[in-house]
Parts: sequence; structure tokens; C-alpha cells
Amino acid sequence: MLKKAVKAVFSNHLLFTISIRSRLLLYFIFLALLPTSIISITLYYKSTGIITEKTNSALEEKLNIISDNILQKLDSIYDASKEIYLNTDVVRILSADHPASTTDIINEMSVLDKLLENYTVTDTARDLIIPKMYIYNRPEYMFYRFTDKVSDTSIIETEKWYMNLPYKADYTIIGTDSVTVSSKNVKTVKIAVRLFGLDDMSIRFGGVLLIDAGADYFNNILNKSKPTIGSSIFILNSSRSILTSPDASLPGKDLSGEKYIQNIFKNNSEQSGSFIETINRSNMLVSYKRIEGPDWTIVSLTPMSEINGELISFNRVIVIVVILSSMIAIFMALLLSDNISYPIRKLVKSMSEVQNNNFDISLEYIRNDEFAYLFNSYKTMLHNIKELIEKLYVSEVRKKEVELKSLQAQINPHFLYNTLDSVNWMALELKAADISTMVTSLSNFFRYSLSKGKNIISLEDEKTQVESYLKIQAIRFKEKLDYHIDFSGDILGFLSVKLILQPVVENSILHGINKRSGKGTITITGKKIDSVIEIDISDDGVGADVEELNAILDDPGNSSSFAIKNVNDRIRHYFGKEYGLRFHNHEGPGTTVIIRFPAVKTMEGLYVEDDYRR
Repeated sequence: MLKKAVKAVFSNHLLFTISIRSRLLLYFIFLALLPTSIISITLYYKSTGIITEKTNSALEEKLNIISDNILQKLDSIYDASKEIYLNTDVVRILSADHPASTTDIINEMSVLDKLLENYTVTDTARDLIIPKMYIYNRPEYMFYRFTDKVSDTSIIETEKWYMNLPYKADYTIIGTDSVTVSSKNVKTVKIAVRLFGLDDMSIRFGGVLLIDAGADYFNNILNKSKPTIGSSIFILNSSRSILTSPDASLPGKDLSGEKYIQNIFKNNSEQSGSFIETINRSNMLVSYKRIEGPDWTIVSLTPMSEINGELISFNRVIVIVVILSSMIAIFMALLLSDNISYPIRKLVKSMSEVQNNNFDISLEYIRNDEFAYLFNSYKTMLHNIKELIEKLYVSEVRKKEVELKSLQAQINPHFLYNTLDSVNWMALELKAADISTMVTSLSNFFRYSLSKGKNIISLEDEKTQVESYLKIQAIRFKEKLDYHIDFSGDILGFLSVKLILQPVVENSILHGINKRSGKGTITITGKKIDSVIEIDISDDGVGADVEELNAILDDPGNSSSFAIKNVNDRIRHYFGKEYGLRFHNHEGPGTTVIIRFPAVKTMEGLYVEDDYRR
């Protein structure tokens, strides 16, 4: 997170350190290329969607045609099996008792062989149909080899497909096989039909009719319907193995563990569909169609790179358009940025001359636009600056005279201290202790009030200053005023704003102590709580409306109680708004003022310079 923030700050800093001409150039290029890029990308993805959608529709239509052709082929095979099954000779043989003689056995075999031969087609592998019949309880068939189309069921009774044949089904596709036709090995799809004795219902099972149909018929349909040259198309059986495919290496391959096959069968309610899947590190469009009768699934895998072939040429057009647009945009951006930045560069050059104290420059601008106003204003400003410099020279001379008078005026405080010191000695000689105390306190009060012009003093000096003030007031009010000052020794070295205690004490005397009957007491305590100095000034005077006083402190526009508000504002100015004065009621008569400010020994990092160290 920090790395990103630093990078962002650096990027912003870099942007604002390059020239305005370069920035304008970048902005114009960005504004020109952004819409072009957005339009190009939008067109590309929209075209991709349209082409993919059309491809999906075409594939779905092709898969439907394949499904219809396969069902037609299977229906034709089933029709042939029904013709064989319903033949009167077949019905008679299946419904009759076991033949009594060898002659009857041979006759049965001859009749069945002739019948099956009529339905045998071996001209082409594509139209190949070879029927075979296995009759139940005819072991004698095994002894005669004049036909390979008729045999006993004992030959196939150990086959897995035979044991799993459903009792009631029009036909059952049991898988693929291969047969030898004219010395050639031909792939076939094997279909089984159960046979029953139709004239004798007591015979529950009569035999099995097997039909080998040429797999090339199905492969030819699949091959013609391939979407692209690089596509792969095949038929899955119910166990998710490849039944047949134009690719001779695929039949028999188990695909149940493949992710895309699992996705096909995830939702059994969908009879067809398509999706994009990564297969062998290539994006493939997977399309499928289920054939309900034989429980087959036609699957087509098409590389997206071949589907998007049209997009490649379209993409080239887009790239050419973007390049041409970029070149035009850069050329126009150069013209515009140079046209806009020219008067600014001219103005900057003039400013560099002014920086060398040359105010007598000639600056001409012939265009009538916003920069003309800027140039005129700039020239007027230069003229005014030149006049101000001349006036400033006169002002500086006068300032030196004022400083000289100020140095002379600084003699007055020393004169005041010396005079008060002389009065003090005279009071001591006359043994007037009260006068001596008052004069000494007044001298200290002025000395710490002036503090050599400092605004920040030590808390010890602030304590001495208010103590001097209270001594004077105690003599003035005689038996009317008493006071107690208790500061922790560890806080006297911390810094304080000058004159924050005396105005508060004066307010307590005038509005609290002076208005009560009898003697009043002012108590000042100072302590450190955590990192905060807290000074409590309490009196037992007539009291005041605490809420009203606090409201005055918080109201910037209120000018009441100017001295107290001034103290609060100065503390907040130097130390922050969370510090300052607060009025509180306490037990008994009178009011308490709590002054809070941070315990610091340097003003570094605060609102003013640390003039305490000067």
C-alpha cells in the first residue's frame, strides 16, 4: 500500500515538473486516443460476441442435423430388425419346440441364414449392415459351420453386454466392434434386439438379434459437420466413453475424468449447449447435443483461434485505424500545444528578465484573446512594481529614523525601574514598609510584564508577576483581601504565555471579592497532570454565571470580558484550541477558573517561535 502511495506521489510530482507545453501535448494526445481506443475495444469485443453467437447457432444447427441423421439411421436399422423379427419363419422357429431331428435343425439354420442374408449389405463400409441371430437352446447349431449368421446363445452368454441387456427395450446399442468384410477389417456399431416367441407366450426368451452397422456412416456425418479444419467431433455413450469419431485414435477413450465432460453432464436437464473451456492449454468452444433414444451425446471441440479468424483481419483494420488516428492526434497535439504555450513561454522569458531587476522591457502581443488581457495586466503590474520600489526606498529611509527613535524610547523602562528603586530606598529610610513593599512589587510587576518584549516566559516568572500584583492589591485592599499561591516545584521550569494569571486574578478581585462583605481569599494552585499544566484560580466572592462566561469565551464575535477572553485567545493561539480557560462552580460561594496548557520547555513545533531562548 505504501509503495503504491509513494509511486502515486512521485507520478504527480513528475507530472507537475514538466513544462506546460509537454503537459498540453500529453493531454491532447490522451483526449484524442482515449475515445478511439474505447471505440476500437468496444467494436472488437462486440464483434467477438456476435461471431461467437453465430458460431454457436451454426454449431447447434449442425448438431441437430447430425442427431436427426443418426436417429434416422438407427430407426432404419430398427425397422430392419422388426422385419426380421416379424418374419413368419422366425416367429415359427422362436415359438416352436426344440427340433426333434438333425434334419429339422439344419432346415431351421438354412431358413434363418437365407433370411439374414437378404438383409446383409456389404457393398460399402458406410452402408454396412450385417445381422446375426443367436437362438436360445440350440446347442446343435454349434456343430454345423455352413453359416456364420446363426448360432446358439451359449456363445454370447458370458458377454457383459448380454448379461446387462434390458428385458424390455426396442433395441440396445452395446458398443463398437470390428468385422472382416472382403478381407478388410471394418469398424461397426453393434445393436442388439431381444427375441421372444410371439406365438407361444409361455416361451419367455427366444434369442438375440445382433446387427453390425458400419461406423463409417456415423463418422461420415460427423466429419461433414466439423465447424473448422482443426475441430474435433465425436459421439459419447452413456458411460462417457467415445463410441465413434472420424479420428481413428479416439474411439474407446474414457473421458469421464475430463473437466469439460463433467460440465456437459452437470445439468442433465439441458439437451444442448456450448461454453468455452481451456483444453490442453488452448481455448476451445465446447458444443454438445444429447440424443435421448440411444443415450448418446454428440460433442464438438472447436479452437477459438479458428473461430476468431474473421476477427484477425478485423483486428488488423482496427490497429491500422488506431495508428493513423494516433499519428494525426500527435501532429494536431503538437500544433495546439505549441499555439497555446507560445504566449506563456514568452511571458516566462519576460519574467526571467524581471528577476534580474530589469523592469524596462518591451513586451508585445498582437493576438486578441485572453492572453492579451494577461499581457496588458502584466505590463501594468510591472509599472506599479517599479513605482512601489521607488516608494519603498523612501519608506526604508523613514523606517531607519523610526528605529532610531525606538532605541531612544527604550531608555524609559530603565528610567522607570531606577525611579521606583529610588522611591523604595526613600521608603525604607522612612521605615514605611508598606510603601517599600508596594514599590518593589510594582517594579517587579512592570519588569515581568515587559519581559524584554517576549511573549513566552517561564512559569516561574509568571508566578512571580502575579504574586507581585497580589502584594500590591493586598496592601491596597488591606483587610479585604487575602491570597495563597501554591505551585509544584517541578512545573516552574515549563513555559507559559505571558500575563495569563494577572487578568484572571484582577477579574476575581473586581467582580468577586470586592462585591462581597468581609474578607475574601484568592487561592492559586499549579500542578502537572500527565503532559498538561493545570492552574486553578479560586475565589470565595459573590460568584458568577459560569455558563454565560464560558459562552463568551467560545463566541468569537463577543467582545464582553475583553481581558479574560484575550487570555483565552492567546493560550489557544500559541498552544491549540484544546487548551485555554474554563469557569467552574465549586462548593460554597465564589468561582473557580481552570487554566490548561501543555507542559513544554520549548515552543518548537507549536504556533510561534521559541523567543524564550533568545
